Amino acid sequence: MRKLLSLGVVAALGFSLVACGSEKKPEFGAAGVKVTADFGQKPTVTHRDGDPEKQLVTEVLKEGDGPEVKKGELLTANYLGQIWRDGKVFDNSYDRGAPSSFPIGVGSVIGGWDEGLVGKKIGSRVLLSVPSDKGYKEQGNTDAGIKGDDTLIFVVDLVGEAANDTPLDANPVTPSTPTKITVSGALNAEPKVTVAAGTKPPAKPGKPVVFALGKGKPIEKASQLIGRYVVYDYTGKKQASTWEGQPATAQSPAQPAAPTDQLQVGPSSTGQTGALDGLAGIPVGSRVLVELPASKDQAGKTVNAFAVIDILNSFPAPKQTGQ
Repeated sequence: MRKLLSLGVVAALGFSLVACGSEKKPEFGAAGVKVTADFGQKPTVTHRDGDPEKQLVTEVLKEGDGPEVKKGELLTANYLGQIWRDGKVFDNSYDRGAPSSFPIGVGSVIGGWDEGLVGKKIGSRVLLSVPSDKGYKEQGNTDAGIKGDDTLIFVVDLVGEAANDTPLDANPVTPSTPTKITVSGALNAEPKVTVAAGTKPPAKPGKPVVFALGKGKPIEKASQLIGRYVVYDYTGKKQASTWEGQPATAQSPAQPAAPTDQLQVGPSSTGQTGALDGLAGIPVGSRVLVELPASKDQAGKTVNAFAVIDILNSFPAPKQTGQ
């Protein structure tokens, strides 16, 4: 803990402090941590000597003017994480050149983030000093060099938030390409999709079909999108929806009903292309239909499907850092 001047000393010094107006600001903030660099730039973090605070400490270093982050939203943020014990930076998004996105307030991230970031405004830089019971707990994280009793320091820049009821900033339009698929409904809810009887899947996927034209910036190549989607096959049967969440599988845990960042417009940094590459040039805020390549289900049966995607935001795709 910092050594504080006694009340008596403060009183004795009061007149001279007021007279000269040169009261020295503490070197470290409430968490005992000092952060250099501005919002959006990779920070340098140092802390005072001694042990960290035993409770979660949250400090807004720069308050933004955006909406408050709400529980259950998909939060997009840049961050740096550092271990108090040895000063090791164990992870950061700045070196990857792109923010990360995650559901907030619902247990998808460590407790210190759920507790410390809900209610903060987009555009803010937030400092978190996270004790082990609100971090990785007694098991730690051996891959990151985090022990079971380690306190972690995070600097988090809140970039954006999105929810399933976030309205698209778009105008409905008549598709320029004829289609037997009808897409309608409010722009802040799951779209209503109807497939005409007898509709056959295309021999190969065509260009995306725009049903609502967004007012945002055009999507660039090598981008990662924040979006929500519903997937149908050509018989009109729903296959998946971010409005309904995703059940747990052997490869991944259950996902809450929320937008996702697992939408990439290629080519990626490794040159990989994908089904969404045709979205390049379409404005953020749009609602589009994308025909998907044929795939196999768990029984080995061929599935032909399409996705209706609401594009909520766009960021550069992460660089490969070799981590």
